[in-house]
Amino acid sequence: MRGLAVGGFDVLASAGWGVSTSTIGDLELAPYGATFGIDVGYTWPVGFRLGAQLDDSLGHSVLQRRDPRVGRDYDFTADTSSISGGLSLGWDLPFYAVVLRYSLRLGVTAMRWDVGDAARTAAEFQGATNPTVAVNFAPGVAVLWPYRWFEAGVGFDYLAQNDDGVIPSGFIGKLLIGVRP
Repeated sequence: MRGLAVGGFDVLASAGWGVSTSTIGDLELAPYGATFGIDVGYTWPVGFRLGAQLDDSLGHSVLQRRDPRVGRDYDFTADTSSISGGLSLGWDLPFYAVVLRYSLRLGVTAMRWDVGDAARTAAEFQGATNPTVAVNFAPGVAVLWPYRWFEAGVGFDYLAQNDDGVIPSGFIGKLLIGVRP
């Protein structure tokens, strides 16, 4: 039986869903939500992979209530979305009819945010600029099923932000589909 060949270029498109795993003080932000992306890389025959990835997360709005120490309580909506990209190092391991891909990405995330008329909330948002940019570190894993020049699978990434005080870290699950020319 001939094993799977893992060497060569590949291009993967992804669609998935992400969730935040932390809050910013008592402010809940959801910059991930529906996520679409592209991953391009080259894998050497021994399994080592070097790639680049770009993801656009639509995010979603979160209705919140603010209870200031002075003044009246008020409701506001925090609407956030993000785009992240970076370089990745990985390893492809053929395993029967699938390829297990482990990756480690270093990149940046730019989070766009809008809190509407809640200007005090924006000021309390640690003086963040809009968009807010931070470095991310993203370990990931994917299971790919290659068939000739086509490949498909599922993957999971955890975006750990270097400044968790401004951009929340998040977990993203993805469906992957691509080509291996």
